[in-house]
Amino acid sequence: MPEARGVVITGLGLVLPPGVGLGAAEDVFAGRSAVSRLAGIPGIPDATGAAVSPFNPPPGTESADRAVQFAVAAAEEAWAGADLARSSPPPERMAAAVSLSKGGIHILSRAAEGHTSAGDVWSSAMPDAAGAAIAARMGIAGPVVAPITACASGGHALIWGASLIRRGVAEVALVGAAEASFHPLVIGSYHRMGVLAPAGDDPATSVRPFSATRRGFALGEGAGCLVLESEVSAARRGVQPLARVAGWAAGCQAFSLTDMEPSGATLARLMTDALARAGVRPEAVDYIHAHGTATLSNDLAEARAIRAALGCAAGHTARMGGVSVSSTKGAHGHLLGAATAVELVLTVLAMVRGVVPPTANLTDPDPGVGLDCTPLAARRRPVKNALKIASGFGGQTLAIVLARP
Repeated sequence: MPEARGVVITGLGLVLPPGVGLGAAEDVFAGRSAVSRLAGIPGIPDATGAAVSPFNPPPGTESADRAVQFAVAAAEEAWAGADLARSSPPPERMAAAVSLSKGGIHILSRAAEGHTSAGDVWSSAMPDAAGAAIAARMGIAGPVVAPITACASGGHALIWGASLIRRGVAEVALVGAAEASFHPLVIGSYHRMGVLAPAGDDPATSVRPFSATRRGFALGEGAGCLVLESEVSAARRGVQPLARVAGWAAGCQAFSLTDMEPSGATLARLMTDALARAGVRPEAVDYIHAHGTATLSNDLAEARAIRAALGCAAGHTARMGGVSVSSTKGAHGHLLGAATAVELVLTVLAMVRGVVPPTANLTDPDPGVGLDCTPLAARRRPVKNALKIASGFGGQTLAIVLARP
């Protein structure tokens, strides 16, 4: 086994409800919510969510599913940001891991109604459709996969790509995830689970992570992509890394299909393991981008995990040298399978800018959370080390440590 190699991030791409491109992150850092009432959802007249509008599909993807279109748009921005069109490794030394947690649900629906050809359906409905489309556009001839682990999918895509680079299988890996699930089947299912913020609330303020009055989340749509690269390749190409993938840990809570274990023990263990593998002390963590779904039990379980893993650093405010925590789902909604990928991109932007994004709508913090959750307004502070944590239905859980290069 060759010696493990360093992995850096050299490109970022975003599709968020406010728009396409990294510029769409400005609303997130400003704490502005994109959640509004959704029109045209059959059978669900009071649906709310954070929709991408307007959106022009990238040329050549007009017949693809909306989630594939989002993925391609984010991938093209990340690819351009990494300057891979100018110089890149051989095709066989490039890989991709891009997730569609529900495949192409819209194109499947159109096919069921007789509006789409069979060829279009199967080329755009499979969970690996986005990765295949991106590989064809970018000339990627190495491994291409689609990790599907519910809301943790984008994080597992990064872990998979970073592992390939560390082992010397690839020099570059395009990783990420996309989601386009404004469909009666999906919205209705989450509504029956009781995890959506009541539609009677003001949509813009209805999603309130870590709030004493939180009542659930709203769905969002979009995509996030990152270009991972070996440190050697980035140096050879003369590309400045944005961040370093320092370590990670993944596991399963094996507790419930939808809920985190109340103690947060598994997530705490994974955070501890990831920090140890990264060589980062708990007190050296500057920012934690929480999963923060604004559900009653899961926000508390996540907070317990953070306090257990970080100890005294979690109990201090950021102004006293403690860790800053935030969830950005109040601004962009819960992007389900794309949530972790999008939030990883936002975490890198926080590190580059030296600004922690706020938790939108957090006017009344839950005293049981016991963390500095960056309410309402972004906070300027150096972010040398950051943690992104995530969990998905089925108990899939992970922690990823990012560090400034």
